[in-house]
Amino acid sequence: MKTPDECRTIEEVRSEIDRIDRAIIEAIAQRRGYVHAVMQFKRSAEDVHAHERQRQMLAVRRAWAEEHTLSPELVEKLFRSMVDHFIAEELALLQARNGAG
Repeated sequence: MKTPDECRTIEEVRSEIDRIDRAIIEAIAQRRGYVHAVMQFKRSAEDVHAHERQRQMLAVRRAWAEEHTLSPELVEKLFRSMVDHFIAEELALLQARNGAG
């Protein structure tokens, strides 16, 4: 792993970006596992949407972004997109579970 200042070529920079992107994807895959695990505690679409939890979670992510001098708007947009996708997965799981019972 090289820091940005240690990179001497565009290929080195791109290689480090690829490494980081792979780690981000692996982290999202891990997060998805927990999203599926939480379904054992959710019984309704309202539980899945968890609007207050979403609001609180996004506020914390925005604060974390600011701590790292990142755009809170960018981080919120990324997390909203990811959460919306996972909510759709959760709703499908909920429907399958309720239809199976």
